Amino acid sequence: MSHLRVRTVSAAMLLAAATLLGACGDGGSEAKKDDGPTRPAYIAEVDALCAKVARQSRPTNRKLQALVNATGSFSGRLKKSVPLLRKTYSLQAGKLYDFRRIEPPAKDRKQINEVIAASAAALKEFRGGIPIAQRGDLKGFIDIAFDANSTRARAERLGTTYGFREDCFAIPIDLGQV
Repeated sequence: MSHLRVRTVSAAMLLAAATLLGACGDGGSEAKKDDGPTRPAYIAEVDALCAKVARQSRPTNRKLQALVNATGSFSGRLKKSVPLLRKTYSLQAGKLYDFRRIEPPAKDRKQINEVIAASAAALKEFRGGIPIAQRGDLKGFIDIAFDANSTRARAERLGTTYGFREDCFAIPIDLGQV
């Protein structure tokens, strides 16, 4: 072989090898980007969101607890709880909105969608209890307060099974005591 041909073949082989190595590296890092965050990183981000909302909820929760401990009719206390229940709903709806915006690991998207659906159902049920509380209808509020449909329990179970904080997908008050 001529010297020029050897150089051309060598250069072609080096170019092919570099292309193959580059393709492997790019494909791997591209696939990694498509997979989203790692599960621990995702859990940490969601748990941080939950902790932030828990801190924001503390004053409202204390006021609700004060109503629970107060004297007077249950119906009257239930009516007084309405602004606090609305505040709780607003905080929880915001948390669910922000949670939906956090990208989960690709392999966990189905499981996370189940957590979202269960949390949305629990939040919808909670929202439905606010007008009942406004009427002071204790009998009507009891099913929601005691989670008769187990919607809150399901959201909590799915969240903790995934690995989130225990209180992350629970309504931050025990409605059974309001």
